[in-house]
Amino acid sequence: MTQLRFEQEHQARWEATEALLAAAQKRQFSPDQVQLPGLYRQVCADLSLAQHRMYGERLCGRLNDLVIRTREALTKGTLTDRRDEAARLWSSCPRAVRREWRLFWLNMLLFWGPMVAFIIAAYQDERWIFAVLDEGTMGQLDEMYGSDSPVDALRGQFGSDFAMFAYYIQHNISIGLRTIAGGVLATLGAVISTATQGILLGAMFGYVHYAGNTGRFYTFVAGHSSFELMGLVICGVAGTRLGMAVLNPGTLSRAEALKVSAKQALPLIYGGPLLVLIAAFIEGFWSASGAQPEIKHIVGVVLWLLLAAWLLFAGRGASDEA
Repeated sequence: MTQLRFEQEHQARWEATEALLAAAQKRQFSPDQVQLPGLYRQVCADLSLAQHRMYGERLCGRLNDLVIRTREALTKGTLTDRRDEAARLWSSCPRAVRREWRLFWLNMLLFWGPMVAFIIAAYQDERWIFAVLDEGTMGQLDEMYGSDSPVDALRGQFGSDFAMFAYYIQHNISIGLRTIAGGVLATLGAVISTATQGILLGAMFGYVHYAGNTGRFYTFVAGHSSFELMGLVICGVAGTRLGMAVLNPGTLSRAEALKVSAKQALPLIYGGPLLVLIAAFIEGFWSASGAQPEIKHIVGVVLWLLLAAWLLFAGRGASDEA
């Protein structure tokens, strides 16, 4: 068979493959794209035959490029609808939390246990507060939750809602990322970070009850508390998951076990900081707003319920649900 006849016989198939790839690159999905795996095998066969018959660099180069582009489209998810990608992102974190339910409840205990215990201890004897909080922190709490409005105090400190939002991103997300990274130290860093945050927040709650205006305090934190607190807990889950690979690598080397564990924990690694990011947005633009306290309380309760429902039910029934 001559090269010209070979091209004429297969030209339609190559053009159909190129058209499907061009549509996939533009995220224009169609039922015809299910034909790409079969077309890929045929183009591979065409390339092999063209190289064997030495049909020339032009034709072989074109077919080789077509094989590479088709393979990339099939292996890198180019053909996946963005809605499917968003659905996976939406459900992968809560599925991972449910899969790691033992570590989740361990971190809940590490976080909420010291927090509640310190609130009770500070209520019994305020010296527990002074053992944890420095003068600068207590002064900031006095400014925010004393006689003045926390909104006015924050805007006076940062100048704008956006500046508050940026500060909360830098401060709170860095805590979550340090917690995740600390888990590599055989879970020790994650455990200490999670428990320390519980103690610190317990001391702050205790101080506000001791010297501040609790009404203003709970009104301010109501909206963002669910995402911030649970985001920090999930960061702790991610950190302890990484640490467990170091403690118990099984038949793998610790480096290989850490790679496997990091892949499993990836939804937690991005999910925890993402919740903290959402909390920063709410804290900067909603918590610091002038909305009525009753409305802020209602919004806070609704967000807690929505977050709990997401963690409990999102992604159930999926094929990778553990």
